[in-house]
Amino acid sequence: MTSDTGQLFESEASFNGAVEVVHVIWVAEDDGFAVVEVRDDSGEEFVATGTIGHLKPGERAKLAGQWSEHQKYGPQVQVFSALPMDPSDRAGQVAYLSSLRHIGPVRAEALCDLHGAEVLEKIAADPESIIGSLPGLGAKQREAALESWYETRAVRDLHVELAPHGLAHLAGKIHARFGDKAMRTIREDPYSLTEIDGVGFARADTIAIAAGFPPESDRRAQAASWYLLGEAERRGHTHLPLGELVSQATRLLGYQPEPEVLTSAPGVVAEEGERVYRQSTLDRECWLAGDLKERAAAEPVLDHSSEQSHDEKLTAEQWRAVLGAFGSRLSVVTGGPGVGKTVCTKEIVREAKDAGVRIALCAPTGRAARRLAEATGAEAMTIHRLLEWRPGSEPTYKPGHPLPVGLLVVDEASMINLHMADVLLNGLGHDTHIVFVGDADQLPPVGAGKPFADLIESGIVPVTRLTHIFRQAARSMITTAAHEVNQGRPPHLSPGPDQVQDFHFVERVTPERVRSAVVEMVGERVGAGLGLDPIRDAQVLAPIYRGEAGIDVLNRELQQALNPDGKKAVSDRFRIGDRLIQTRNAYEFGLMNGTICFLVDDDPDEEMAVLETDDGQSVELPYSETGDLKLAYAISVHKSQGCEIPVVIFVCHRSHSGMLSRPLIYTAITRAREMCVLVGDRPSLEVGVRRDEAGRRHSSFAPRLAGTLEQAP
Repeated sequence: MTSDTGQLFESEASFNGAVEVVHVIWVAEDDGFAVVEVRDDSGEEFVATGTIGHLKPGERAKLAGQWSEHQKYGPQVQVFSALPMDPSDRAGQVAYLSSLRHIGPVRAEALCDLHGAEVLEKIAADPESIIGSLPGLGAKQREAALESWYETRAVRDLHVELAPHGLAHLAGKIHARFGDKAMRTIREDPYSLTEIDGVGFARADTIAIAAGFPPESDRRAQAASWYLLGEAERRGHTHLPLGELVSQATRLLGYQPEPEVLTSAPGVVAEEGERVYRQSTLDRECWLAGDLKERAAAEPVLDHSSEQSHDEKLTAEQWRAVLGAFGSRLSVVTGGPGVGKTVCTKEIVREAKDAGVRIALCAPTGRAARRLAEATGAEAMTIHRLLEWRPGSEPTYKPGHPLPVGLLVVDEASMINLHMADVLLNGLGHDTHIVFVGDADQLPPVGAGKPFADLIESGIVPVTRLTHIFRQAARSMITTAAHEVNQGRPPHLSPGPDQVQDFHFVERVTPERVRSAVVEMVGERVGAGLGLDPIRDAQVLAPIYRGEAGIDVLNRELQQALNPDGKKAVSDRFRIGDRLIQTRNAYEFGLMNGTICFLVDDDPDEEMAVLETDDGQSVELPYSETGDLKLAYAISVHKSQGCEIPVVIFVCHRSHSGMLSRPLIYTAITRAREMCVLVGDRPSLEVGVRRDEAGRRHSSFAPRLAGTLEQAP
């Protein structure tokens, strides 16, 4: 910061002018808040902050904001609006054109040489002619470059429209969802913007009110109803009680709407006038309950009986689980770590092979499927791959064309939500025996419903609860700590007789000290003390994203500590060597939501990133598909479900206390294979262990299964 800029800060409270983006220091993935280094027309450089994550290096923008003094970083502009502008200088024009697919710096320079300072205006007037005239550009590359140009200009128009509402950073997502209809959607039905992740009702409402929608209109109340039910499903509920929906809508709208208006929203239904669903979710819940009841009541079709004669002796409860797989079309095996669920699965596979039964094994995630295959020696795959299912299109295996297997084992079944269970059961014939295996005490699944727990609660299928902890497993403090937490007791921190001390608690009071301890442990002790790779073999878990000890800050500091010299890649978003996580399914590239991968190479000319997944697969991913990749040095506990990691470091601090619960802590501990370290304060751990919130979801699935709730028509 120069003295001139300092004088500007002292003498003028506001800033309004054109700037060029020099460097994006940091951008939040969820709301577009960014810290950006910019240069004004006089050449002065300073820092701007705000929802300006849509700005890229080399771009020009007109900023309106106010100077402020940051306690640590000094004077900076807090931006209220940022309208993109075409760059006026050659370097900026080259940078802008280089961002188009298949143009790159060399072709961008050629365009500037051919068309001079008005290059962008000339392209805007006749893009097909000017871009198409570039030498060496093939037909497909030309088409992609033109498409990239049109998208850029359309998104720029959306920026201008959305900037006054603080939504400019979502212009790309809105364009991707609505395409050419994006502008008309914003102006004619802004409430439909709530379909976009990150918009929410409040932001769409701001646009709608500015466009003249009456504050007490039925359309506004109906939009609130649909939005609140969608948010409830994201929190795990399948419905909301009518009174709770009215209460939430009142807070959201600023007045109390009539219940009839809320339940008259398109696609919304009030079952028995009390339970309010999205119609599609109610249909799914009712169909799935009916299907499972029918399967549970049917006679078994596998004609097989056996006595234990194998070298691996099973306990009576384990053998009961094996027999249940053949004696009922539906059965459940559940239990915590170290009780032998995998041994049961191996024996079921062996018995099926002896009986000549065609068997399949699956799990919700790739990591869980790989663990299942390694443990049993049999092929296992994800549910999506098993059914040949890409959401957005029908699975290959579906009603009328069921999966041709006699027995299916579904591992990590506690991770399956209502939608996934619906698709899975639709792809299976009624003669198929299904064994659901999982830990009912782990976190419930991401998404609406908790079918595994509800199936157990309903009592309509045989359930084997494995409780005996085997001696080898009991030697691990990780195992005993997990069981103590599951019983509502804080875990012991000193090893018992013959125990391996693989579980630790590191006491830190302030969030800053928690963060420092986590970074130090991963950066220095994982490699030096355990001889493991701190990037590939350690995983930091935390309950929340924000805050001084949240996932976002931990990722930045861990990246700097573990990969400080990694070459910048993917338009400076990452570094070569970074640990990343895919946050949405990308089926065409074999990347599923939750896949951990490592950035091993980058080709900016071809706009291609090369990833290595944690199961050793190599994936070439175009820049245009990298938006769902995030840093994964630290991730949420939910994102870690279905995997085991050599070293887990879990943040368990009072700054996260609102999210700490017994299932969350239990799930975090059970992810660790060789070492688990909790960092935080003991009171927060003890309070979290006492808070059992696993089953607090609005769901009518269990009573539907048990027959105590009438099916909706």
